Amino acid sequence: MRPGAGRLWRGKTRLLALLVAALLAASVGSGALRPTATTISAGLTLSVDQTTVGVTVGANAVFAVSVSQPGSWVGPVSLAVTGAPVGAHVGITPNPLRLPGIPAIVTVFTGASTPVGSYLLTITATSGTYTQSITVQLVVSLPTGFTMTMSPTSATVVDGESTTYDIDIDRGLLSGPIALKVSGVPANATAKVSPSLSLLGSHASLKISTATNVVPGVYPITVKGSALLASGSATVYLIVVPQTYPDFPIAGSADRVLAPGSEAGAVNLAITNPFGATMTVTGLGVTVTGTDKPGCAASNYAVTAYGGPATLTIPPNSTRTLQQLGVPRAQWPQVAMLNLPVNQDACKGATVQLHHSGTGNGA
Repeated sequence: MRPGAGRLWRGKTRLLALLVAALLAASVGSGALRPTATTISAGLTLSVDQTTVGVTVGANAVFAVSVSQPGSWVGPVSLAVTGAPVGAHVGITPNPLRLPGIPAIVTVFTGASTPVGSYLLTITATSGTYTQSITVQLVVSLPTGFTMTMSPTSATVVDGESTTYDIDIDRGLLSGPIALKVSGVPANATAKVSPSLSLLGSHASLKISTATNVVPGVYPITVKGSALLASGSATVYLIVVPQTYPDFPIAGSADRVLAPGSEAGAVNLAITNPFGATMTVTGLGVTVTGTDKPGCAASNYAVTAYGGPATLTIPPNSTRTLQQLGVPRAQWPQVAMLNLPVNQDACKGATVQLHHSGTGNGA
């Protein structure tokens, strides 16, 4: 039987678990946040990036909550927050959590009637019969002249894309210019405040542009406004997701003629990256879909799965075979013809048709 015909199939995509990164203008090189508090139960692990969060009356407090489960993710996980002060309400995005590794952003919106003081917020995660809680201290204080808010409090971009936040300032009696200083922008991302970093009005916008090599992660970003004898600040998050590659060629055929019960043929897959950035490939697979001979079905053949490195890296605008990537032949996918207790003459001279699959993501 002739080896696989080497038909071209497109790689399948899989979106990586979301990672959050918040970016604003004027500074670079910030690292992704890491949880500062963790509570573990038999079924859920719950963590927050801040154990204490401050806010001025009329502004918003934000923090990130991450949930994981032992073994395979069984979600969804629903979140609830109690303990918010009078005159404040809480928003959680997303809720419920449906994918592992995706933190929720909790926003506490305070109002003019919110009393100054310290409050203990309880965040409760529930999934089926499992439940777990963790606490965050909310400290509400009086503003020093003006308050700042930004919306949305979190946004999601794929590496290389852009997003925009709105900045709103409640000036009170303040009439002079407000200088805006932004911190927390990760490396390889830029941000631009418009109309300028010295605000004479009460509204501005912030555009965040990410490059394809921004490291996915959670980046809390603070915009600080300063005026004569007055100041205010606002914090947001940005979700940066690695690029996914939905359509890339994978080709390959068995390297020997197949016969009933004979040695399997190895498939030296050739993976093409047609994109201008490095692509990582996972989940390589080969299946037999049929043959070109009537009466010779896929059930006459068996495939041994790819056994090499879980992640392969393909340079931009290039093709690499498993052999070129240093994967030993013994770890390539293997296709064998079974020796069945039935007449297999229909498979003489058949060309085996293979389906190749894989997941492409940004490096």
